[in-house]
Amino acid sequence: MSDPISLASAYRLTAVNFWKSAKIIGASLETKSNGTPARLTAMPFYFLVSHAAELLLKSALLKRGFQESDLKKFDYRHNLDALLEELRKKGVSVTPDTVRLISGLTSQHQNHALRYTALVDDGQRTFMPPPLLVFSMLDELLLLTRISTQGI
Repeated sequence: MSDPISLASAYRLTAVNFWKSAKIIGASLETKSNGTPARLTAMPFYFLVSHAAELLLKSALLKRGFQESDLKKFDYRHNLDALLEELRKKGVSVTPDTVRLISGLTSQHQNHALRYTALVDDGQRTFMPPPLLVFSMLDELLLLTRISTQGI
């Protein structure tokens, strides 16, 4: 797709679909007293959330002139931290909670652990923060993709 705004819109729409699916799953999650999931059956929820975050970050970058070809480079593919860093370089501020959540999700998303190996990864703990915090993060990222009358 050669039009970055059209691609940004497609990424945004797909992200919202993943997010809505995560909300359905999230509503049935059994949680501990601290709000974190009680069971590993929450992994599909975090897979959807991580992918939604990736697409929202990419959408926000495309809206700010980042090139589609650069998004395909190895350094950015599935690397939530790198995508967030590029967005911050463009002067976009994000809350510390969002930075922390993105940082926590990055490794398992980049390594596809939630799809393949999270149950058997030695010494690695699956990052599963409380769903309410995750939804706040996605709310914030979604706002960064909105249409602006100021050209951004």
